[in-house]
Amino acid sequence: MKQEDIQIGVTYLVGLAGKQVPVQITETHPSGTGWLGKTIKTGKQITIRSVQRIHKKASDDKQVGNVANPGKRNPKATTDTTSAPKHNTANPRKPTATGGDQDNKPMSLLSAAAHILAQGKQEPMRCKDIVEQAIEQKLWQPGKGLTPASTLYAAIGREIKTKGDGSRFVKAERGMFTIKEQVA
Repeated sequence: MKQEDIQIGVTYLVGLAGKQVPVQITETHPSGTGWLGKTIKTGKQITIRSVQRIHKKASDDKQVGNVANPGKRNPKATTDTTSAPKHNTANPRKPTATGGDQDNKPMSLLSAAAHILAQGKQEPMRCKDIVEQAIEQKLWQPGKGLTPASTLYAAIGREIKTKGDGSRFVKAERGMFTIKEQVA
């Protein structure tokens, strides 16, 4: 669309926040570059500084939507709404009354680290070694993150800082941690 094609009083589809919104151009901007407009749905006054934001004229049918009745929604086309099954509102992670599916929730890497450090009388460990043992013992599965050891290091440091004496971990030396009960 060209700058000379824009007409005052006409509704255009304008790019706002990643969406195309119908906007009625009310006047040219006082600075001479751009236009002032009013959104059709909300009635907010907006400034359009660039012609690139204006995509095309909004026709009176589907692109503008229900401008006359913005509160009404268009019904979705379905074959038969009465025989559709109801949405299951039960929480799939929540255990059932009989005890159920608590094993489905994976252990966090921080909890796995506490578990590994609590095993036996291990000496302080590096986060990289803790992550390797957590994967080896199948306590934790890596996700898409590229540096789980760095993430664990930050999480342990954050727990020590925020919980203080209530933390499960103690920093033994640079880059090495142990569990609280092992430090005397």
